[in-house]
Amino acid sequence: MKPSSNRQTSVARRVALLAVVMLATVLALISGAMSLVAESSSRDRMVEWAGDKASSVAGSVDAFDATARLMADRAFKPFRQKFGEKFELDEQAGMLKSWGMLLNNDFSEVDTFNRINGGVATIFMRKGDDFERISTSLKKENGERAIGTVLVRTHPAHALMLEGKPYTGRAVLFGRPYMTHYDPVKDEAGKVVGIVFIGFDVADFQASLDKLVADTRFFDSGGTYLIDPRASNAEAVFVSHPTAAGKKVLEVNPGADAMLTALRAGPDVFVRDAIPLFDAGIEHPWIAKREAKAGGWWVVAEVSDTEAMASHWRTMYAFWALLAAATVALGVGLFLMVRRNVSQPLAQLTSAVTTVAQGDLSQVFQSSRSDEIGRLVREVETMRQRFLGMMRELRSATDSINTASYEIASGNQDLSARTEQAASNLQETAASMEELT
Repeated sequence: MKPSSNRQTSVARRVALLAVVMLATVLALISGAMSLVAESSSRDRMVEWAGDKASSVAGSVDAFDATARLMADRAFKPFRQKFGEKFELDEQAGMLKSWGMLLNNDFSEVDTFNRINGGVATIFMRKGDDFERISTSLKKENGERAIGTVLVRTHPAHALMLEGKPYTGRAVLFGRPYMTHYDPVKDEAGKVVGIVFIGFDVADFQASLDKLVADTRFFDSGGTYLIDPRASNAEAVFVSHPTAAGKKVLEVNPGADAMLTALRAGPDVFVRDAIPLFDAGIEHPWIAKREAKAGGWWVVAEVSDTEAMASHWRTMYAFWALLAAATVALGVGLFLMVRRNVSQPLAQLTSAVTTVAQGDLSQVFQSSRSDEIGRLVREVETMRQRFLGMMRELRSATDSINTASYEIASGNQDLSARTEQAASNLQETAASMEELT
């Protein structure tokens, strides 16, 4: 009986284990699919969040740019009216005149502009394809007027000046940032002979912008930087960066060429596997780029995917732990339920059947259950009753055979006695006949 009980317990354990394994497999597949969807959704939210912060910085850049451009345009008009519509250039003598007055080394108007508006002003004279400063309030790094210096040919305004088109935009002159306006001037023949220039120092804004960018951080190691993309990847420079402001991007990280190309794809760009430019120690960085509309600068948010997804994975680990605990609890509950409702009744039924097998038909099987086990108990009870009836019939038949055997034995004894009496009588008759003869 004990081995039978052990077998029933083993069956319950196997059924519960199989059910738990199947359930765990299904839940693992479902949770795996949910994890992939949740991971993608969480990362999308992180990218959107970083993009929104980058857009906020880009909005600040655009707001300043629009304000500075408006200020430059308004300040330029009255300064331009100080000179004639047409200029005269004496190329051999190297002299530029307006209204017949020599402009070379005449600092009255440029200094007046500086005193009234707080900006710098310059008159350029054309020399071949170059433009030389002949009157300016702009100072070099050593504090001297920038007389005799030329507009560098790589400056975005240079090509426009040769075409006779104005230019308004940001420029770095002798190490300081300015919002500038360049306006080409022509002679009577319509040839560009010089430039009238004004500019405003925007170093204070640059400092505020640098602080804004520096304060725009993402978790422990991520942050924001500004890039002026210029015409090519080789010319792209960091406008604002913790350690590389003013340096060319490819000089800081020569391997970033492909990423810069990817960033040129549009105003809003996401790069999943990025080259770390903000901090070389960032783990698995991705970047979200937004573009300032006015200046064309790139506001780049660089984020560590490990840090961005840390909260997500903590949540998922807790979810998986709860799911595992629920699976184990369900398995234990299923085992106990199977043991109580299946194994124990089967064990009791097995014990009773074993008793019947051993010849004891006195135990009555009863069950109020309406399931398979209840029907099995009732069938076993029917079998017991049939066995009991058969045993009764067999016992009755045995009794009948015993009675008949007794009667036959009694008849045989009577016949034997009569036979012996007849033999005795014959012997007596024979003796009497001998005496007669």
